[in-house]
Amino acid sequence: MQVEGTVDDRPQRRVREEVKDGLAVIAFTAAASSALAVVLVVLTALAN
Repeated sequence: MQVEGTVDDRPQRRVREEVKDGLAVIAFTAAASSALAVVLVVLTALAN
């Protein structure tokens, strides 16, 4: 059912596409957190 004034011409996303996007976000977040942790450790080591 389409409500007047909305655009709903795109197909429904599959569950596997949602999971794939979620895993990409998790991987990016883990990589960014790890990179930040390494930078902080290096800066701390250089400060001593």
